[in-house]
Amino acid sequence: MQKDKQGFWDKVFERFGIKNIDEILRPIPEFSFRPDYWLGALLVVGFVMQGITGFLLLLNYVPTTANAYSSTFDIINKLPFGSLLLNFHLYDAYAIIFLAFVHMFRNFWQGTYKKPREGMWIVGVILGLITLGFGFTGYLLPWTVLSKSATDVGIGLLSYLPSWMTSWLHTLLVGNGTDAEELQRFFDIHVILLPILLVVFLGLKLFMFEAHGMSKPPKKGAVTEEKNDRSGISWWPRGVEYLLALSLFYISVIVIIASVFPIPLGPQYSPQAAAQYTPEPDWYFLWMYQIIKQSIFGGSNIVYGIYLIGLLFLILLIVPFIDRSPMRHPSDRPIIFTLGMMVVSTLAFFTIWAYLTPGLTIPFIQTVEFLLPMYAIEALVAYFATKSKKTKILGKNVTQPNKPNSTVAIIALFLTIAGGALSISLIFERNVMWGATLLLGFTFMIIEIMRRSRMEVQ
Repeated sequence: MQKDKQGFWDKVFERFGIKNIDEILRPIPEFSFRPDYWLGALLVVGFVMQGITGFLLLLNYVPTTANAYSSTFDIINKLPFGSLLLNFHLYDAYAIIFLAFVHMFRNFWQGTYKKPREGMWIVGVILGLITLGFGFTGYLLPWTVLSKSATDVGIGLLSYLPSWMTSWLHTLLVGNGTDAEELQRFFDIHVILLPILLVVFLGLKLFMFEAHGMSKPPKKGAVTEEKNDRSGISWWPRGVEYLLALSLFYISVIVIIASVFPIPLGPQYSPQAAAQYTPEPDWYFLWMYQIIKQSIFGGSNIVYGIYLIGLLFLILLIVPFIDRSPMRHPSDRPIIFTLGMMVVSTLAFFTIWAYLTPGLTIPFIQTVEFLLPMYAIEALVAYFATKSKKTKILGKNVTQPNKPNSTVAIIALFLTIAGGALSISLIFERNVMWGATLLLGFTFMIIEIMRRSRMEVQ
């Protein structure tokens, strides 16, 4: 029976001119059959689901200022399963942004941006920016008071930059400046321009992935020249089955969340309603919002806050050219890894802090008081985790590096976010226990990834 089944698929592949699927897709290394190695694949699945649900929403959405809100309201309340459809689209977008962040951090931790994969990292960062672009443009489309007000604040930040940098971007986003033009431009960018850019750069990323193959788990010492090894497990059937299982689990989780926790639409935008609300971006832009809210960036100095955010993205883009050492294991590059942990903890802390202090200007000295304990703890953990020790072997003192204790490092990271910077009090200030739960879940996932990778190294 198995032979007949295999023969059937062989005939199907043959009709497409494929004698062996391994000639098209590189075989999968045995070590990669772990969920953390498939985060990129899950992101592709998430984008596919965004395309499907987005198309279904387009059948009922009207991108005009007079009908955008009402058509969104009708999707939720009148279209069969419309609420589930819209909330799935929204939560899937959130999941994509979150997974993109985790995927980037994992690749940073494992040093997969090292030669010859520098280009894959750069294209990945560009894909991350495109993903944030989807979030920024899609946030406006329901035409609620919060989405419109927050979007206008984001667009208004462009006015602080030199005109030669932003005039073309301002024209692209808002056209002649009317609300109707702004909504139409955002709709066109969201459903036409960004999907085209996504397909182009995603295709480039997949091409480079097939060319270089999957990066092996990091080991101590210099990276050796990797051979173009095409051995491994065939995509058919085991690879397809594994991806299908992960995809169905991913989709089912989003469906459950969208069903149990539907997000309310919110009031319709009007200038009068907007005056009663404090504009605040969606959660994935809150860390930028918190930077802009610093007292040192008040008034015309806000331009320096914008430059700082741009500088952070530029540094992220050129990480492969900053960390040029031939080492990949975290214990072999403690400085660059500790700096990365500091950035992650700061982004997480700023996100929580911005959510709890909407519209409030933050004294810069208070920010320093929060961040210094975080950075001090992380630096100490990195030092003791990678400190060399002397042991006696055959009567001689031999210096050996400590094995990195990943669990301790990540627990310390969580404590610096939630405790070292007093964010526990901030979390409980508004009883946002879900915030603590998300941090704990993220911490557990990273601990598991690092623990398994360390076991492979040992």
